[in-house]
Amino acid sequence: MLNKTIAFLLVFLLAFPSYVLAEPPEEGPKVHSIKKNEKAPFAGVLFNSVAAAEVLAEKSYFEKECELKINFQVNKEKARLQALIDSQKVSYESLENRYGAIIKIKDQEIERLSSIALNTNDYSTLWATGGILAGIGLTLAVIYAVER
Repeated sequence: MLNKTIAFLLVFLLAFPSYVLAEPPEEGPKVHSIKKNEKAPFAGVLFNSVAAAEVLAEKSYFEKECELKINFQVNKEKARLQALIDSQKVSYESLENRYGAIIKIKDQEIERLSSIALNTNDYSTLWATGGILAGIGLTLAVIYAVER
């Protein structure tokens, strides 16, 4: 008896596969507008289940998409501004190093010129004194030579 039942079930499944007994799929989203005098308690728009599901899914995806776009733009702007800040920091440090080097060179030059100015190896006073003494000596020699 069990064999006959199994055979009958297999023949039935082969004769009527499950997709034959299934309902046809809905074609897609359908929207129908209804007016006040039609069979509806109000005027409005009627959606089939596919259209309603699409509207609801689109709404939730729209919110997520909007949030992702906002986060992307905010992060992009943060990255741009951080790059600008880093660039300005590097520029500032470079100018600070350059300024320090210029100040160091200036101080060394001032020190060098000060040492030259304070170095008293100047013999101009001796030359002036020698010239005056030589002039006085020559004048006295000429006077002595003229009187004789």
